[in-house]
Amino acid sequence: MDIAGLFVASVSALGSLIQAFYTARDSNKKVDNRKVRLLQKRAKKPLKVGIKTIDAIIDDKLLAALSSNIEKHNKILIEAFTNSQLSDAEKAVKVEEARIQICKTLFEIKKFNNDQLPTKRLEQLWLSNQC
Repeated sequence: MDIAGLFVASVSALGSLIQAFYTARDSNKKVDNRKVRLLQKRAKKPLKVGIKTIDAIIDDKLLAALSSNIEKHNKILIEAFTNSQLSDAEKAVKVEEARIQICKTLFEIKKFNNDQLPTKRLEQLWLSNQC
């Protein structure tokens, strides 16, 4: 169940990183480094809500693979937000790739759960990322 909890935490943190980028961009600011560190910590702390359902519908190997992809994009965004050499356009490309990965991941979950997401948090991520 730890894999499921970490998975939900990672997906949620990635969604928050994406939102932080768009919020900062709309305000003509950079993503706050403190917020990035907070989300980085949050991604490593397993969540408890809805993990039983996820654990029941997705094989541990598939869940580990999905988690690995999400974690990879978390790292990419954190590096991008802390790299002053990258332009906003380059960061936007990485954000879009992360958003697409969230949608792919959530689609996989829906595929194994009668076309439904098992938690409100995942449903909100589906909507906010326009999947």
